[in-house]
Amino acid sequence: MKTKISSKGQVVIPKSYRQKLGWETGMELVIEEEAGQVTLKPKPAPQKKRPLSEFAGILHTPGRKASTVEEMDKAVADSFKDWDV
Repeated sequence: MKTKISSKGQVVIPKSYRQKLGWETGMELVIEEEAGQVTLKPKPAPQKKRPLSEFAGILHTPGRKASTVEEMDKAVADSFKDWDV
């Protein structure tokens, strides 16, 4: 399938591709270029902010020795490192 670049730099993505990929009007895309080729990807959804109470008990495994405060601090920090808070 072919498409053209308009004088405004716009490219039409055919409807069949948009439907197949679930892309809708107004959706934000990320443009990546590598070795002269361009890739379009959906912009990642923002990370959901969750209350700390949702994490209660996630470090407990029956039969496992208790974690140190330092180990717990590291585990909590690691679980939040990719969050936008």
